Amino acid sequence: MRKWWQKKKSAFGPSESVVCSSPMATQAHTLRRDPTVDPAAAARNRALASTSVLDRPRTRDVLHTVIRSSSLLNETRPDSTQQRTAASQRELAGTEEPSTVPSSSLFNKTWNFHKTTPFYDFNPLQHRTYAEELLTYIAANARNLTSSALAEQTQDGSLTFVNGNRLFPGQIDNAGRNITETLDDPGDIKKVEIQQLILDHEKDGEERTRSALGSIMITINVRPKGKSHEQTYHCAVLLDQQPGHNQSSNSAFANFNLVLIKSPVVIGQLVIQWLERRFDCRICRLLLQPYELRKIVDTSLDAMYNHVQGRDDRRTRAIELHYVFPESVDSLKSISISLLPEEARQLLVSREEGSNAGFLDGVEAHCSDSMQIDFGRLTLTRAGCSAWYLASEGKAKIFPLIADRHSLIDFIREIGKCGT
Repeated sequence: MRKWWQKKKSAFGPSESVVCSSPMATQAHTLRRDPTVDPAAAARNRALASTSVLDRPRTRDVLHTVIRSSSLLNETRPDSTQQRTAASQRELAGTEEPSTVPSSSLFNKTWNFHKTTPFYDFNPLQHRTYAEELLTYIAANARNLTSSALAEQTQDGSLTFVNGNRLFPGQIDNAGRNITETLDDPGDIKKVEIQQLILDHEKDGEERTRSALGSIMITINVRPKGKSHEQTYHCAVLLDQQPGHNQSSNSAFANFNLVLIKSPVVIGQLVIQWLERRFDCRICRLLLQPYELRKIVDTSLDAMYNHVQGRDDRRTRAIELHYVFPESVDSLKSISISLLPEEARQLLVSREEGSNAGFLDGVEAHCSDSMQIDFGRLTLTRAGCSAWYLASEGKAKIFPLIADRHSLIDFIREIGKCGT
């Protein structure tokens, strides 16, 4: 390279400038050495050769326009797999039908019954969205509700949860006493799932339209504080089972009628709050009046035991009736009556033809004659049999035998008539 440069220098003479080997520079040098070329044109060519392509005004404007257009296009286009996946999940969230659970999920659980007004803008296809919202709501508000609740200590040292003027009692023991629940931190909310509840008048394989409404079951998995295993709580929202009432005349409303809660007080209250806020409804505790409880007992027991042909009920649970004396009676507080299923059948079958007397009327008339007790002054508070157990404070327990001896739909229908 050095020898080539020396040859060039000797050929052009000492007065010539150093020339590099680029084609543009070589062209400028040739034009400068040619005496026939205009000196002004040669000067313009040398200036053009020394100017970078990217520094030219027209080139800068074109590149700037192209780069800006491509950047704006990239801003409006999903540029990652995560964004496309999130968009597809949002699209599928409103198209997937919920899974189903059988009516047996209601059995062997003590439920707190509530009455509800119809739900506004409820869509069963949005079950995944609802589950995520409910999980977030419970996790965010459980600790706040626990710390801000009004609690008063009773004589036995337990705590009773009070929300405004509404008292949420605990479970009922065998003696009829309310066992109040201690208001503790519910723990970590692990999962919330919303499924469709298939009652006994529906079939799992039944063809259903995508927008068909049905009863729903909300399942909440919680890991209690300080424990390694999870516990499962439930909330069942049932459609109105009255003939022709399960579909509202206004398509914007879902005609739900009952809400069943099986959970600690804090979680149950938060589920109710979320349902009320999300679907613009009102949910209240269902307290059965004495005449309502008597009607349910008469109707159910008459359907179960009013038949001539006897059944083998030797291993079934006896019928239990629990009465409470008025406060004016100091010596006695309550009385319980137990009857064998065969005795109940004989009592119903032996009624006079055309008589409108119910099962309870017959039992009370018989006991009044033998024990000299005026049942007209007593109040029926609880009743139970081999198929169900029901209390006036809105608690019920349903047993699997209801499918053979009675009807789950008929039992829920009778409860749904109350409180209106």
